[in-house]
Amino acid sequence: MSSKSESELEDLQSKSMELQDNSSSDSFSNIKNGAPSHVMMASSPAESDMSELNVRKDSYVELLRGHENQTLSSVTDSTSSAVRVTINDCDGWQTTSVTLTTTALRRCKQQVLKPYSWLLTFISWKAFGRESISPNKCGWQFLNVFYPACIVALLWYTYVYEVIACQWKLNVRTDTQKTPEIVVGPAMPIFPSNGTNTTVATFTAISENGNIMINANNRTDYTILTPACEHIVTTYVIPNLLHFVAFVMGYFYFRVQENEQLYALMEKVFLQATPMLGRVTPQAQMIKKLRIFLAFGALWVVLTLGLQVLFLTVFGINRQNTTLAHTGLPWQWALFGIEMLGIMVLNSVNCAVIVNYATQCEMLIFYVKGITTRLQEKSVDLKAAMKDILTVRHSIGSLNGPMAQMTSLAVVRFSELTVIGVSILILNEDNEAKIWVYRSVFPMVWAIMVVFPLVQAARMNTVCSKFKQIALETRIFGYQNSSQLELDSFLVFVGHTRLRAKLFHIPVRASYLIGFLVLTLFILLLLFQTSSIGPASQIF
Repeated sequence: MSSKSESELEDLQSKSMELQDNSSSDSFSNIKNGAPSHVMMASSPAESDMSELNVRKDSYVELLRGHENQTLSSVTDSTSSAVRVTINDCDGWQTTSVTLTTTALRRCKQQVLKPYSWLLTFISWKAFGRESISPNKCGWQFLNVFYPACIVALLWYTYVYEVIACQWKLNVRTDTQKTPEIVVGPAMPIFPSNGTNTTVATFTAISENGNIMINANNRTDYTILTPACEHIVTTYVIPNLLHFVAFVMGYFYFRVQENEQLYALMEKVFLQATPMLGRVTPQAQMIKKLRIFLAFGALWVVLTLGLQVLFLTVFGINRQNTTLAHTGLPWQWALFGIEMLGIMVLNSVNCAVIVNYATQCEMLIFYVKGITTRLQEKSVDLKAAMKDILTVRHSIGSLNGPMAQMTSLAVVRFSELTVIGVSILILNEDNEAKIWVYRSVFPMVWAIMVVFPLVQAARMNTVCSKFKQIALETRIFGYQNSSQLELDSFLVFVGHTRLRAKLFHIPVRASYLIGFLVLTLFILLLLFQTSSIGPASQIF
């Protein structure tokens, strides 16, 4: 009905225009001939027709308005009905933004940054209620003071427990030997002063190597006493001190300074994803990789807890240091439960550091690949490319700051545990199956977190080295309409711009890592073949 009315209204408007033209032409001819005004009024018969057309036009306008009101009322009734119709975009994101970058950033924030923010809050590196409407309430302020104090106390409890309980059994001299068999000597007769010959049930248990292991007055209350921990400073004190230093640095970096370097770098990377790179697909791949990194970190924390359970299964709760042995079995289980919570917090700190470092390396790799692709396609100006390279240099400089220092401290701790674990595995003489399983799993868990940041840093340095190759190619084959002076300037600029990710203030290169690995394997092979390490009877 509306289409028909609109067509009729258009016909009326066209006819009205024709009548107006006719009347104006008649009036002009009458004025030209000098006719009087009343003659001119009488000589324009189109005015009566125009009045009739105006009346019909007004009626059709009213009719259209009534139809529009009826349509709006029907739409209102449909929206208030039981059937709700919601219109969303193709990706399912309820957003008014039509920019792909904005959508990708929102998705990355929900799937990557938000879980990482939860991890920072769990280890007290981010305050509670920061995003609430009133973050300065007394409840939030009390929680933001009490919770970090609890985390610090839990960390120090874990540090002390590891020393007292000889955590992980990392003594290379004693923990590689077989479990000592206890030989209980006969009861010795004692002759009291009153002259009666009585025998007191006092006995002494001696291990194979002659160390006194049991000394009790009856057979029902003796306790196996393990030797005290050795090499406490190098095995426990120094690594735990380095971990606490990394925790304090992370607290000031994330909570006090409220550093948002990860999100700022993410914005840069997503904004440079030009349509020539596909724009949507690379960003989706990046989000997928970052989610894999988060899942990998969470899985590693679970593995460390599983390693602690395996340690308890192999050695038992009673085979602890003498200090814990006298506390009683219920107290030992309670202390062990608190220590499990402390290990989860301790390794969550390491996870937050390593995942952050690896994530920034991955985003910089993506960013550099985009720049090199545009340079190879010659789709960007050299001056703009040099600005992008300076941005990469600034981001790498920020990465080599506190985040690289915290990662270096974590890698030192993991490296020490890996070396000790491999040493005990090689020198182990206890052929019990569960001992071999524990000794084999232990170095693997820590070696994973040693290799992960080193590989990421080496990958980034390898990708950044492509700038020099591209600069040489442009100098030889030319670049767009650039002059030789501009090409020389670009070559000199790239040659003097150092883009190197560092750990321990040392650039990490793939050639260094491969060379170190090959050298280590050959040294181990030589030691095995000469029977310098490991028993000669074993398959090694």
